[in-house]
Amino acid sequence: MLVLLAGCTLGRPDHERLGDVAWHEARWSEAVAQYRTAGDSPRLTAKFADAALQGGLLAESAQAWIKLGTDDPERAGEAAAGLARIAGLAEHAGKQGVIATVLVGLRRVAPGWPVGRIAGQLVRTSDMTPAQVADLMVAMLAATPGRDAADPLLVTLSQADRARGACDLAIPMLEGVLRRNTNAGIRDTATSTLGWCELGLGLTALQTERLGDAERWFDRAAARDPQGLVGRRALVGFGDARARQGDSASARLAWRTVATAVGAPDSLTQLALLRLAEPLRAVVPDSILLQPVRP
Repeated sequence: MLVLLAGCTLGRPDHERLGDVAWHEARWSEAVAQYRTAGDSPRLTAKFADAALQGGLLAESAQAWIKLGTDDPERAGEAAAGLARIAGLAEHAGKQGVIATVLVGLRRVAPGWPVGRIAGQLVRTSDMTPAQVADLMVAMLAATPGRDAADPLLVTLSQADRARGACDLAIPMLEGVLRRNTNAGIRDTATSTLGWCELGLGLTALQTERLGDAERWFDRAAARDPQGLVGRRALVGFGDARARQGDSASARLAWRTVATAVGAPDSLTQLALLRLAEPLRAVVPDSILLQPVRP
């Protein structure tokens, strides 16, 4: 009775106060409904956004945070923080569309907010096509002030380009990031993406009998990741390219390096041992060699 009396003004319910009561009692759906009915102001929008977030209504919450930052620029930081929280929850819930909304919202209300990690989430988990992701990243880059904020987006754009088979576009961007950026996390991601691109281009060149191009791409990939999956696969490919040109000594050296690498034997170890046992097999294409490589 006291709550009802407190929630009424001249016989009309005070929806904001009723929403506050529901919020404190963790009745999120009721709080959302009351705040929605209470009116339209930045204060109510912020309350609605938080209640929706707490209740798992991530899309509704994201739209509300964007509205808050747009209607009241002085609260843009608060809105951006809310959107960043939603991005983490959306990743856990597998809601890629919400992550895309967050990215667009951050671009609008807080252009300087670091979005590289959020964009990376979208690339890793999204059911958007690589072309759609690339288009989104290009739009965000156009509105991003400063090189420091742009580099994470460039790496994400490069990942999308690699996924859609456009490594020719990705490689110059990644090389530029590596030349100027000193952030370890950004550099690691850029290096990994660049290595996969170089390996993929090497395999494509080998398949089309452009052996000189294949050797150059394999050499770059192997140097970039000598002990890792990319580097070892590139060495197998390098050996195959040399074998097709009649240089069995160089081919066997490359294969032996992979076969004797430190670590537990794996499929690449077996592939290199197969080449060493029957080196002439590499003179002609085979299904193992031409199988697309994915991380």
